[in-house]
Amino acid sequence: MDRIKKGADVITSINKYRNDEIRDHELITVVNSYFDDIKNQPLSQADFQFLKFISNVVGIPHYFDLLSKFNKIEDFEVFNLNTFSAIFYESVLHRSESLKLHKYQKTVVDTFKRGELNRFFLSASTSFGKTFVAYEVIRKMKYKNVVLIFPTIALLSENLERINTNSEYSDLETEYTIHTLSEVDDIGDKNIFIYTPERFLSFLERNTKNITFDFVFIDEVYKIDNEYIVDDQTKENERDVAYRIATHYSLKGDTDILMAGPYIEFSKSDTNSFNLFLKENHVKVLNFNNIETVGKKYVEVTNRKQLIVDEGFIVNFENNRKIQRLMKILSDLEKRNENTILYCPRRGDVERYAKYIIKSENNNRWDFSGYEFFIKHLEENFHKDWVLINALKNGVGIHHGLVPKYIQKEIVSLFNEGKLSILISTTTITEGVNTSAKNLIVVQSKKGDKDLKRFDAKNIAGRAGRFQHHYSGRVIVLQNKFMDAVDSSPLEIKHKNYDVNSVKDEIDLFYSKEQYLSIEDLGRKKNIVQEQLEREIPEEIMDRFKVVSREDKIKVYDRIKELTQDERAQIRKLIAHINTSSGVDFEGLQILLNVVRPIVNNEKLSYLIDQRIGDREYSLFVFLLHYYMRDGFAGSMRFKIDKGGKVDEAIRQTADFIYNTLKYQAVKYLGVFNLMYKFIRTTETNKTFDEVSGIDILLLRLEYNALTEEGRLVGDYGVPHKILEFYENPNSDFAKEISDSFDEYERSVFEKVKKIVEGNSN
Repeated sequence: MDRIKKGADVITSINKYRNDEIRDHELITVVNSYFDDIKNQPLSQADFQFLKFISNVVGIPHYFDLLSKFNKIEDFEVFNLNTFSAIFYESVLHRSESLKLHKYQKTVVDTFKRGELNRFFLSASTSFGKTFVAYEVIRKMKYKNVVLIFPTIALLSENLERINTNSEYSDLETEYTIHTLSEVDDIGDKNIFIYTPERFLSFLERNTKNITFDFVFIDEVYKIDNEYIVDDQTKENERDVAYRIATHYSLKGDTDILMAGPYIEFSKSDTNSFNLFLKENHVKVLNFNNIETVGKKYVEVTNRKQLIVDEGFIVNFENNRKIQRLMKILSDLEKRNENTILYCPRRGDVERYAKYIIKSENNNRWDFSGYEFFIKHLEENFHKDWVLINALKNGVGIHHGLVPKYIQKEIVSLFNEGKLSILISTTTITEGVNTSAKNLIVVQSKKGDKDLKRFDAKNIAGRAGRFQHHYSGRVIVLQNKFMDAVDSSPLEIKHKNYDVNSVKDEIDLFYSKEQYLSIEDLGRKKNIVQEQLEREIPEEIMDRFKVVSREDKIKVYDRIKELTQDERAQIRKLIAHINTSSGVDFEGLQILLNVVRPIVNNEKLSYLIDQRIGDREYSLFVFLLHYYMRDGFAGSMRFKIDKGGKVDEAIRQTADFIYNTLKYQAVKYLGVFNLMYKFIRTTETNKTFDEVSGIDILLLRLEYNALTEEGRLVGDYGVPHKILEFYENPNSDFAKEISDSFDEYERSVFEKVKKIVEGNSN
């Protein structure tokens, strides 16, 4: 590298920037590249002065701080006028001794003004730090009641942990009462509610104290548009409905709001549905898509025998086979002590590539002594032949939606600590998972069976390099069309509730203004309302379980009303059984399933209900639920393996049944049954809704696998089953027996989660 020429280019770019000849993002690219080139070279006092100066000119002083990872910046002592002005400017960005914003984050925070309606849509790169900005807005504006809405329970628990255990957020932990459960009894003077969209809606249904919100932050808000959802499988997608409804209620009254997402493309048309949504709700766009605080270098692997990755980094291939080339690239990256994410389109692909790496013997001498206790825990609680265990022994982590949550969390931690060199993942890695990966290798340009769109590709590529860990990240494309997706035409975001021509689900009819409904839509809505009035179902009942249509609720209502006296007696027996034991009554559960079956449109749950086995021909779902309630994940897994299933497939199927079918689909449909059953009983018994017994305890067990508040809290956080059992029985002799049986890994997790529980109870 010619340092003199590079330095001169930086100065030229700064002058062009000051003369408005180039934009911010162009200067960032030049300065970032200069830091990346010079980071490992011997630096003089003059170099330090120059680097300090340019990092503040570009508005990202963190670039200079990051040098300490590569150089000894504590030797920097000499000050001149330029360095003094740089340090003075940097002081403006500091929020505390250890926390500071970059220029563009500060711009967002400064847009919030007291005494005004503050509503903004922030679109920015994956490295921008959007959640960090939300916390700074809360600090600045001193809001009383705040809601933070994240797409997953994993992100919910990560932010709870951040507030309760990170000293940089101790002021929020002290000042606010933190809530993550939808059932809230202890309301403080100032509150932060951390929810998923579904849990936020559940809280609204239970909000008997009429809490109003001063500020709502909605992360990954692009999920209001189904076409924008990054998903690794084709399935019944309902997240867009939940996001749209949650956003609808967030905008009630004069609440301040910050909606955020990565790389959102906006239409310039005034008639675009999303622009109409923004205009009618007084939301202004803050577009920082071009501000890439971490540089990106795309490297395409072709059929050539040599791949020039960087200056001084060349990979030589022995043949043209894709898998062999991948193994060679991974081997060379590991020799450079650089960690890598391997992106795969499907869960099966993740495990398949893990097996390739294990067979390649690239890492067969990997030292896993630092986490051997974790491997031992997995072998004892799952199965020694699980591909994930063999991968960990070779320095490889597996991350997809059917790996239990606490295992996902531990694997990401091991990867970030440098104890794993490779992390193989599906699109789950785009759901706000923070890793220290320098490199991202794309093996296929798909998500599930679908081609990647521009948004998908940029979001995936954003996982290469992490702000304040790397100046730049590499995206290595392994003989596929990923770059076509990156360079493809942008997909404009839409909002179907503001588009008269959009095909609307029945739910959307009740969250769209009349000018955005067609004549047919208005007719459908009128008929549904008439059906509701004829049955005298009050609005407060219909308004619960918002992600289920009114038509479906009416169907369930009608089918319950048609039950015979014997069938009703069996339902009451089921409820009594649920309230007094951990099992289920087969006959009563089967009747319940028969009631809800017509509204079930999830293929897997439909199959499990329709598939009948045994002399009494109970649904397969009845047996699977029985085994799960009795023996948990391990029991369900062993049942499948004992029936001749392969280990990896049995664990995947068990996880799919528990995390997707039970905790989401079954809870939804059984919840609608519970809603309508309890309403009908109120009309028959003159009791209040809360006085009527239903299957509430079963629903709690399915959603959280816990009944106590502490149990549900650690269930969200993600812990081994024994720790959950402990918090379900915290003051009993059984609890002591459980804690005495913790293995080394369980003991370490217990000590961590104790801080979360204690912090949330203060």
